[in-house]
Amino acid sequence: MNMYQFIWPIVFILLPLPLVLRWLLPSSEQKYPQSGALKVPFFYRLKKLQPTGQNTTRWAHPVFWTITWICFIMAAARPVWIGEPIPLEQESRNIVLTLDVSGSMQEQDFALNGQQMTRLEIVKHLAKDFFEERQGDNLGLVIFGSEAYTYAPLSPDTQTLKSLLDEIGIGIAGQQTALGDALALAAQNASAVPENARIVILMSDGYANAGVIQMDEAIKIAQKAGVKVYTIGIGSEAKDFLGFVQINPSSDLDEATLKKVATETGGQYFRATSTEKLQEIYNIIDQLETTESDPLSIRPRKEMAYLFILIGLAFWLLALAMGGRK
Repeated sequence: MNMYQFIWPIVFILLPLPLVLRWLLPSSEQKYPQSGALKVPFFYRLKKLQPTGQNTTRWAHPVFWTITWICFIMAAARPVWIGEPIPLEQESRNIVLTLDVSGSMQEQDFALNGQQMTRLEIVKHLAKDFFEERQGDNLGLVIFGSEAYTYAPLSPDTQTLKSLLDEIGIGIAGQQTALGDALALAAQNASAVPENARIVILMSDGYANAGVIQMDEAIKIAQKAGVKVYTIGIGSEAKDFLGFVQINPSSDLDEATLKKVATETGGQYFRATSTEKLQEIYNIIDQLETTESDPLSIRPRKEMAYLFILIGLAFWLLALAMGGRK
């Protein structure tokens, strides 16, 4: 709420100063005693001829001087008007989640609540929780398969982003993996809003086998844009089947390339082999890229001393005018 406040209220101790001085200092009659007074026999007739406004002058003159003094003291106490709090823009991050939606993401080697689900379904499910925790950040979505697309530009609207996640399906961008194109496009999106920290989370379960931008070129684009890339390799570990046949669902995962991308852009590489592990990775990234949780605000202040000075000057001039009429 709006309020008024005096910055230096101690000045108010000077309010009774005129009364103190009047009490301490001698009056004009004491300072200049008169030996006698001129007696006028027709004084009462002269008194009747005085203007009727003279009575007003007698009481108004000291009142105006008093108001003048009070106004000047209030001005010296530095009154200020304080307005409603105005929230400040906080430092935010541009985070682009880059999802592999190629055909291999339909592998059902992850589980949620005991139910087998595809890799993409688990990634989308946990991404919603991650978005919810990033209130105040600019979030975007890039999807890639045989080609890379900006599915959602940077926006702080987490509800819309979560709705868009539900619409992403396997093969929507093709069956192959344009990893270089995806990284370059995500870096471009992350740098769309200047002066913010720029983060790309690149998730894939395959190797680069499509697209027009080579990985080394894409890494240079990310470096030039000042983008930090966290890479996540998706896929469960190899398992023995019937004791003698080994099945590796992640045989196509190019960990070496994902590690190189993370290292050369200042990020980190993570391996998600299960739903729990992927959730842990999201939590780690959330902690590594923290934002201010406490809202910041300022309250506008306006100095009001000039107003009391103007009022005091007005009553001072009135007091002088009244004094001249005596």
